Amino acid sequence: MHPLAVEQNFLAKSQRLRGWGTGLLCVAGVIWIYAAWQMFAPFTSTTWKVDCSAPAFSERRDVYIGDDDDHDRAMHCEADRDWTGPVTALVLSVPLSAAGAALLATGTAITALRHHDAEVKRAEG
Repeated sequence: MHPLAVEQNFLAKSQRLRGWGTGLLCVAGVIWIYAAWQMFAPFTSTTWKVDCSAPAFSERRDVYIGDDDDHDRAMHCEADRDWTGPVTALVLSVPLSAAGAALLATGTAITALRHHDAEVKRAEG
């Protein structure tokens, strides 16, 4: 096989590594956006038809003390927010982002080193 073809195959493999790394990091980013949306966006309770504030900005004291209306509203909002989805998504995003970062870094380093090696060979003559 011609040396140029070998070099092109090697660089194509490093580009694939970079592509997979970028893709995995994008998937992890989408998961983080979903989890942030669940945490910072207000929602409507589907069971009791109550408008609820975002979990990050809700008054926790209303769950334990307060007027009957505030207490009932807070209890309905707390009961309707399902935390297993966002927490599971965040747990799954950790290995995705670690693998994506490793693949992206590996592909980028390989490409940069090959280009550096080519420049050194050209400079030598």
